[in-house]
Amino acid sequence: MTIKKKMPVTVVEAQYRQSEVEAYQNNPLILALPTQVDAVRFKKIMAKQITPAEFEHKGDSDRIEDIKSFRKTRIVTTQHLDLYNDMYELLSHGYVNRNPSRPEVVGWSYDIADSSIAIEDVKRPYESVSDLETTAGALFVTGFSGSGKSTFSERILMNAFPMVIKHRWPGFSDPQIVFVKVDMPDNANRSDLIYNILEEIDRILSFTSFGKTTYAEKCKTNSGKFILISLMKKILFTALNRHHVGLLIIDEFQNLEVAGVRYRREMLQLMVTLSNLLAVPNIKIGTPEAILLFDSKASDKRRIGVIHELTRFNDKEWQRVIKAAFAFQPLAYPVEPCEGSVKLLKDLTAGVPSIFMTLWESILIEAVRAGSEKITQTLIKRVFKQRFPLLRSVTRNINQGIKGRHADLLTVQQYLDLDKKGLALKHLQHFTNNVQGKGPTANAVIEDISAMTEHKDFSLPQLKKLEKIKNDLKRGSKGENLPQTLEHES
Repeated sequence: MTIKKKMPVTVVEAQYRQSEVEAYQNNPLILALPTQVDAVRFKKIMAKQITPAEFEHKGDSDRIEDIKSFRKTRIVTTQHLDLYNDMYELLSHGYVNRNPSRPEVVGWSYDIADSSIAIEDVKRPYESVSDLETTAGALFVTGFSGSGKSTFSERILMNAFPMVIKHRWPGFSDPQIVFVKVDMPDNANRSDLIYNILEEIDRILSFTSFGKTTYAEKCKTNSGKFILISLMKKILFTALNRHHVGLLIIDEFQNLEVAGVRYRREMLQLMVTLSNLLAVPNIKIGTPEAILLFDSKASDKRRIGVIHELTRFNDKEWQRVIKAAFAFQPLAYPVEPCEGSVKLLKDLTAGVPSIFMTLWESILIEAVRAGSEKITQTLIKRVFKQRFPLLRSVTRNINQGIKGRHADLLTVQQYLDLDKKGLALKHLQHFTNNVQGKGPTANAVIEDISAMTEHKDFSLPQLKKLEKIKNDLKRGSKGENLPQTLEHES
């Protein structure tokens, strides 16, 4: 199974800057943040073009490893700059009412950690009446799977912010954790999420002079079971506040879609509690369909926060990525981009960043393995069919501007690539339950599933589940109602 790598921990000494914003003055948590960069500087920090290494003397296996470096290519767009600016403002504003140089904030921190005081009775200290809000700031980064929302969110965090700042402010020397990023658990269980957040805080602090902490360990009994959820939340609130966490980022938020109703409701309530009581801004990263988990009422709209959607490459960006791709051909017979090949690549990938980048890498690898050493349209078609058997109908619909839940299949492909087949099948079943009985769509997906089983290894129970999904699609295409079993799981 593929294990997702943890983000590297960066620890820096505080360098306090001046600010003309009155609410930011005399606040070490804000003044120690890096200065917000402009568009030119941001592009220099974020953009990256990979050039092929000399390969004539290398064997095929070494050359294939070199080819895999192409995935490090980064095409920066105005959407990424907007996302950075939103993150920066969310982080800065979130620290306004948490200034550790204010005595009332210190007292608030003690109250949060005091087990004799119910967390609901702890009153947040506001800088002024105008700052009195019911919730902390929030941001929802969305876009269908493959649009780069997770990748670029991480790149921005890693390149534009330190993870930890060491302070030397008069009367304040705590390490400040600027951000904590974790994934929504596959089962969307609150206890698992809280444990994962605390485990990440423990890991981050182990790189600082603060020393080893055991927040996550305190959440389990000697037998390995989780303690009461109320006690776990108290530990979480204490840790987030004590270590001045600036942003809490929850990735894979769409996992809530396939969770049981109870777990989904409890998780959304936890998000509300974090916003209302703790004032730590949050960034949720998920597919557009995950937004539907929130009600349309005003309070839920605030909890979603600003919605920032990353889309596929536009025409100008597409030309840049094609130029970068064709410049990266460690093959004996490199080719120039021609109208036919470029049109085919756009048609197959729909300009979705991760699909294109993965396809180009796979094409190069196949050209080496097959010994052809040259990219052709036939090769492009064959590799796409093998690498993305589930996505042909999806990219076709995206190109044609057809709306619908077909983009859910991109999420299925994402989890297949991560070798999370169980979660992939959950999302595939979820798609099937929401396909709304459209014959052509259902039939196209049935064909894609059949192709997928030819190129992916599934266990016998998983194959049986895939067969059930195909039967459900057939029934749905005929207008028959499907049992919504996922909605009744607890």
